[in-house]
Amino acid sequence: MDMFNPIPILDIAILTHNHKDFILQCMESVLCQKTSYSFRIVVLDDCSTDGTTEILKNISKENPDKILLIVNDTNIGALKSATKGAGYVDAKYFCFLDGDDYWCNENKIQTQIDFLEKNPDYVGCFHDTKIQQTNISDDINYLNRTQTYWKTYSQFNRYSSDFMPWSLIQRNIIPTASLIFRNIDLYGFLKNYKSLEFSLSWALHLEIIKNSKFKYFNEVWSVYNDHPKGISKKYDIVDFKLNNIKILEALLSDKAWQYNQAEIYKTICSEYRLILKSKKELSTAKKDYDKSLKQYQKYLKLANKSDLQQLKDDYYYVRNNGMVE
Repeated sequence: MDMFNPIPILDIAILTHNHKDFILQCMESVLCQKTSYSFRIVVLDDCSTDGTTEILKNISKENPDKILLIVNDTNIGALKSATKGAGYVDAKYFCFLDGDDYWCNENKIQTQIDFLEKNPDYVGCFHDTKIQQTNISDDINYLNRTQTYWKTYSQFNRYSSDFMPWSLIQRNIIPTASLIFRNIDLYGFLKNYKSLEFSLSWALHLEIIKNSKFKYFNEVWSVYNDHPKGISKKYDIVDFKLNNIKILEALLSDKAWQYNQAEIYKTICSEYRLILKSKKELSTAKKDYDKSLKQYQKYLKLANKSDLQQLKDDYYYVRNNGMVE
């Protein structure tokens, strides 16, 4: 760690596993950044077996002052790798980048940190991302979880210049490669994270934004490679929705989200409705379907009750806190 003294202003954690076809472009997109800010690349290679590790070792040898390479002896998964990487984070700012994605603006770091340095009331800032199809599949499960019809994230997410916590609750997803944020206790959050790893980025973003807001730049500065081997393509869509509900339910006990209970309940209802409409759920026994339907009905009542209460509270809460949409 001595070679990274003094501590850089930005730590970039790259999580990778069997990304041989993508990792070189990913690393080069970071190393080519034109910025006056010092940064360090912490690479977590989760026991790759396809040649990714060898590529990373060569790049690390060429850039010993920029790259800290950590290679897991066994495959431990994205959550444990992210937790392990967070233990190395001590910079003022932090960001994640998946090994199969890359940045496409050499001024990304400079622009985003410039903004955060001048605007302390924002906890982070992000931008739009291009969706690049690298392999179209005929598998129906893959097609249900890919973005075949969209070219950028902003086409199917609602972003505003001031991106508020309630917008993130409503499943307006922020591309992992786009966000740079002020350092928080990442290690503590990830170590105690109880849900499954395939909604990890969304859960982490919810933790970061909960007492603040993000700035959105309406520009495409990164690329998301949508391919069948991505982690989000390995699970059924119903499993995703159930995990999202678990994440949302956990927010209900967090005081920071007390005002946004109406949005939490509404999003839980949306997730349950998608489950009830899914082929998998409609193929289950009637008694099992009815259980899901009862859960939906329960949260529908809570959503309506919370919505009315929020509107009653709005007059004072919104005026005093400036939380205006």
